[in-house]
Amino acid sequence: MIHIVGAGIAGLTASLFLIEKGYEVEILEKNEWIKSSACAEGCNFSSLELLPFNFKPFISKKVDGIKLSFIDKYFYIKMDGVVLERERLMKKMAEEIVEKGSKIKFCEKVMKVDDEFIYTKSGKIKYDICIGADGPLSVTKNYFGNKYEYKIGCQYEIEYDTSNMNFLEIYFDKKFSSYYSWIFPKENSINAGLIGKFYKLNEFLRERRIKGNILKKQAGLIPCFFPRKIAHKKIALIGDSASITNPFSLGGISPAIHAGKILSENLENLREYEKKVIKKFCNPVLIKGRRAIESLSNNEMEILFKKINGKEFHDIRMKDFIPLLIHPLLIGKVYYISNALIYSLKFGW
Repeated sequence: MIHIVGAGIAGLTASLFLIEKGYEVEILEKNEWIKSSACAEGCNFSSLELLPFNFKPFISKKVDGIKLSFIDKYFYIKMDGVVLERERLMKKMAEEIVEKGSKIKFCEKVMKVDDEFIYTKSGKIKYDICIGADGPLSVTKNYFGNKYEYKIGCQYEIEYDTSNMNFLEIYFDKKFSSYYSWIFPKENSINAGLIGKFYKLNEFLRERRIKGNILKKQAGLIPCFFPRKIAHKKIALIGDSASITNPFSLGGISPAIHAGKILSENLENLREYEKKVIKKFCNPVLIKGRRAIESLSNNEMEILFKKINGKEFHDIRMKDFIPLLIHPLLIGKVYYISNALIYSLKFGW
């Protein structure tokens, strides 16, 4: 029996991959029902296609890629992507897990895990293999002594006409966020958020002249640094519990899908799972790229975006940056950002 702690997107995804391989799964979920944590809900199509599950009924809107902007200048990346109805998706995934003969136990708050038992409020459970998928404030990560670095993201879902919106929109402006703000279009609404606080999000929305009925208000922690260890003996971590988000883009759905597939293929050798996941997602170039963006001033953003305004990322050439040679510090930052973006696009946003 494989016990999975947490019925979020990482736990449900891992369960479906494991069931497909013939394993029996039991999920322990602290809440009374399946519910989604704060998430912008964007994902690349190719990652979702790896799922052993029909995700297509839960696509709210298809997008043509990602548009990255600074004030009135931008560049874009062509990529087949979607914005999901994540909570509906998760509930259907849970239904399918149960239909296939596995179990989900609700109101089972896990307090501790050791080499033999999972300790819950109602008792202890002896496990064969335990997978920790219990989010950024994970209990199971404490088994490894892991401590993570986090960003705080806040978001509104706002009723909005998205008929002319075809990209995941990312905005850079230090007036509002030390990292970035976002607007992701759904069928009849947008997910609008930023790394930072709600009062800054309100200022961002006023400047963008975005108004509408607020359907949902959420905030959450986003792990953004590499884990020390994610597997040992009979226990492994996945998703936010493992700090397996993309530390450059801060996206979590795509890494959870890829890690779930790797886990199902290496369940008999969890050290190999750890090795493959860390190799895939823990490239230092991702951290260097994020820190380079965080260090950019608005003046440097203006200089950079002016040189690549309107271009598709893959059409940008070294000659576009020749005028930046008079700004040697900026050239170094562009190098790290470009490498991080190229690496991220290998497995999705």
